[in-house]
Amino acid sequence: MKRKINPLAIIYSTFIFAPLAIIVSTIIFILIIIMTPIAGEKKWGYYPGRVLGRIMCFLALTRIKIVGNENIDPNKSYIFVANHQSMFDIFLIYGYLNAKFKWIMKMELRRTPLLGKACESMGHIFVDRSSPMRAQKSLEAAKSRLLQGNNSIFLFPEGTRSANGKIGRFKRGAFTIARDLHLPIIPVTISGAYNVLPKNSWFITPGKITMTIHQPIDTTHLNDDNLNETIDQVKNIVESALKK
Repeated sequence: MKRKINPLAIIYSTFIFAPLAIIVSTIIFILIIIMTPIAGEKKWGYYPGRVLGRIMCFLALTRIKIVGNENIDPNKSYIFVANHQSMFDIFLIYGYLNAKFKWIMKMELRRTPLLGKACESMGHIFVDRSSPMRAQKSLEAAKSRLLQGNNSIFLFPEGTRSANGKIGRFKRGAFTIARDLHLPIIPVTISGAYNVLPKNSWFITPGKITMTIHQPIDTTHLNDDNLNETIDQVKNIVESALKK
């Protein structure tokens, strides 16, 4: 079914949201690129993204509800996995997830002006999906980042945004990292972002977005024999909050 867009939403998105979003993101990206080498990745690799995420959610006139931030121990490392409904998932997670983390993102974003350089400066990890060997090399880089200290990583195991708001197949990458490093997995459910900004649309529809952070799943005994079972378990947990 084709999405119906309110004419006011088109006007607001085109003449207010888009210009302000471009100005704000450009300023923050430039600050990150300049300041991270000077002041270090620890702060400039986290707080500017948090500020940008909250500003974007505010500009989009969204109502944000967060459930389960208490399930995160800031002194531990995790593998966060979430469904991917919208480009707005990024802003929601950046702005409201109570954890410092690194994204694992597609290599194509590295070539985006300012954004790519800012993400590189912040220490995010780019995945080269052109071949299985290169993708595996990217995952090894993610493991190295996690072993350097109190770092978590965030992935969308579907690999791309949903075309209809429903959850697609989960890929194995996040779960193999959890298996190899025995880090707990925290499933995250994003609900409502698809209605605010679905895939292949540039027009914002103000609404409510809920992010549910579930309890960590222990991976101490995760191995090749039960990997698929764990993937199904995580996917079912993520889906459970969509049905509420």
